[in-house]
Amino acid sequence: MKLSRMILSVFMVWTAYSVFGQEIDYKNFSETKSIRFNDLDNSLADPRLLLYDITFYYIDLEANNISTSIKGFTEIKGSSLNEISELLFELSGEVTIDSLFLNGSVDTGYIHANDLIIINPDTFINEGEYFTVRIYYHGEPGSDDFFSGISNRIDNNWNQRITYTLSEPFSAKTWFPCKQVLTDKADSAYIFITTDTSLMAGSNGLLTGITPLPGGRQRFEWKTSYPIAFYLLSFTVADYRDYSIYAYLGNNDSLLIQNYIFDINDFLEVNRGDIDATADMIELYSGLFSIYPFHHEKYGHCYAPMGGGMEHQTMTTLSSFNFSLVAHELGHQWFGDYVTCATWQDIWINEGFASYTEYIALENLVSDEDAALWMISAHEIARTEPDGSIFIPEQDVNNERRIFSSALSYKKGAAILHMIRYELNNDSLFFSTLRTYLGNFKDSTATGLDFKEVLEVSSGQDFNWFFDQWYFGKGYPIFSMTWWQEKDSLFIISSETGSSTETPFFRTHIDFRLRFVNGPDTMIRLEQTMNNHTFCIPVSEFVSDVLPDPDNWLLDVITIVKKPLQGVVFIINPNPFTDNIRIEFNAGNIKRDIFIADMTGKILSRYETESAVINLSLKKLIRGMYMFTVVENGKSYSTKIVKE
Repeated sequence: MKLSRMILSVFMVWTAYSVFGQEIDYKNFSETKSIRFNDLDNSLADPRLLLYDITFYYIDLEANNISTSIKGFTEIKGSSLNEISELLFELSGEVTIDSLFLNGSVDTGYIHANDLIIINPDTFINEGEYFTVRIYYHGEPGSDDFFSGISNRIDNNWNQRITYTLSEPFSAKTWFPCKQVLTDKADSAYIFITTDTSLMAGSNGLLTGITPLPGGRQRFEWKTSYPIAFYLLSFTVADYRDYSIYAYLGNNDSLLIQNYIFDINDFLEVNRGDIDATADMIELYSGLFSIYPFHHEKYGHCYAPMGGGMEHQTMTTLSSFNFSLVAHELGHQWFGDYVTCATWQDIWINEGFASYTEYIALENLVSDEDAALWMISAHEIARTEPDGSIFIPEQDVNNERRIFSSALSYKKGAAILHMIRYELNNDSLFFSTLRTYLGNFKDSTATGLDFKEVLEVSSGQDFNWFFDQWYFGKGYPIFSMTWWQEKDSLFIISSETGSSTETPFFRTHIDFRLRFVNGPDTMIRLEQTMNNHTFCIPVSEFVSDVLPDPDNWLLDVITIVKKPLQGVVFIINPNPFTDNIRIEFNAGNIKRDIFIADMTGKILSRYETESAVINLSLKKLIRGMYMFTVVENGKSYSTKIVKE
């Protein structure tokens, strides 16, 4: 009877599931648009994990800074969502279970195989019933892989050893028993780490105590009372010191920023300024997005040589205090931690948004120029995947390198938020939409379509077309534009194709800066609604130049000429460039003039040549985008160039 009822229960869950079916360069994958549902994670290890809800994790481990060796217990509290005959958790086979207790009683009938723990209670756990499982275990799990769950490395720059965890996306099970389901956040957690008195252990939430223990040991007792996804739980152990500062959130409210850094004076002196900038970022984001989500606890950093950063809730682990890295991981506290992606297919909810907070931090705290250069670089990286979509196809949902594609999930993800901001054409509306989204899904999970729904309600506009082409679609638009003037009319023909044949057209607005022989420049905004679109614009002065998308809002490739061309007029390499460029002309040895202008149209350099190939030194130009124009035989031809 017990077995048959169990089979029926599992069958019902599996049937329902089957129906509802860290920044990395990744290439050569195939994608298909798939139907998505908000309430299940399609990387689920076993459907029986859906039969209960996690309420609490209590992790109590011994750890050191010279190996990944761990020993201790994890206690899990939960409640049944259905009648349960088998209770499942995930735990790597690299870890050995010493004993297991269910509701305070020892259980010896469990099975630990295939990274799963299967517990068979003597009686069914009824729907709505609470349970407690405590599992004692030990082992030395992990590897040198970035996604190893738990790692031990040496920082050669400072000669320090560190043990740290990085569980995203599927590796929490390497260091504690858990349920790796995105939509089931624990309501709270304790993370207690016992280590040598010469070391410190950082983790989530508040440090509620450091308890001395026999044998030259001490226990760091961290507690968090905020809902938290399984992969955001963490710890690090090293020879740290605590360097704490504060951010001010208004109403005389301050937030602790607790930084666990190497206990080396030079380390602090080298990094102090960059660490202190965190306070400005928190105050900025709290004003734009909503108050820092975990303001009753803290924000902080644990330094570790991981080759990047990981947004562990309230205590990021990172390998430098680079401005953009700190801005990105802090941005995750809102976008990824407070609101977490409901499926790995929707990682844009985490990584695209956090990447865009880098731009926002530069824009508001550094300069418009640095923000613009960041977006130029983001577009360049995104264009390295001309056949990729932001939405992760189902067949790649377990591929860590595809999930964390730098070009798609991060940079293209940020680029489409920038384009949403452009389409709204109203910063107040854009940021209020973000605040509404965060308010609607706080302490929970969301998908890309959830954000679209908020965006549509907030703006009163339809964004189906936008998400079809930019979120589910592949690639980016490629424009070939020509223009000419006839008396008081300016004509622009814009021909568009897609970098991927699967998304051959991208509907979009485009800004054009019109430069006149006499009088100030004028900016106009047009909407391309078909692949070949002819625009006629009334003008009262003679137009000397037309600059499309001068502020680089769009992820695209644009070539514009004054008159239609037969073949290619010139080729520039490299582009982007550092100091020098090489130009090859199609027409050979004829007299021509070359102009280099900034994006306002101001001419910065002029050259004359009759050579078919020339090399130009542009060392004096600062980083940014420029317009390169060649005039030959009375005709002018222009394209954009970028100095890195």
